[in-house]
Amino acid sequence: MKMLGMLVITSILMTSGCAAFKANDLPTLDSASYSVENQERIKVFSTWRGVERNPLHKGQFDTAIRSSGCCDIVDTAEQADVVIEGVAVNHSTPGAGIPAMITGFTFGVIPSWATLRVHLKATAKDGEQEYTYDVSDSATMVMWLPMLLAMPFSDNPMKVERDIYQNTYRTLVARMKNDGLLTN
Repeated sequence: MKMLGMLVITSILMTSGCAAFKANDLPTLDSASYSVENQERIKVFSTWRGVERNPLHKGQFDTAIRSSGCCDIVDTAEQADVVIEGVAVNHSTPGAGIPAMITGFTFGVIPSWATLRVHLKATAKDGEQEYTYDVSDSATMVMWLPMLLAMPFSDNPMKVERDIYQNTYRTLVARMKNDGLLTN
């Protein structure tokens, strides 16, 4: 039991020298900024591609579209009023784990950091009209013993990645709304 307690305390201390800082390249949107009140729902079809080709990007975009209240997601481009082709560009650093391990082994004496960049490029077609969008944001997570003092005043490192992704997709939806694509 003592060993388990020591393990928990050590784990907390090892992860507490970590703070995350958003770049705030995009303003944080509230739900009113991207919500749309339509009399008739717009039908949207989207395809997303990226380096890893996982369904994460399409799922996050679909979630942002659904939460705006404007649209229905359809299965084919033929059924859609608006067709969106998106590309999620991956700017992450796969080698960031090595410096993080060194920081962990030195109990936070040697600092390390990792930057998460979310970069979306999308083309939306509404009949003959075509719109292009390019949105990006980033956050940096710093692991270093002095971050014990900064952590209470910075963003939660566990939430930052999710928040950056959500806000970037919401910004994309808000820009489409402002261009009149998602309103009727």
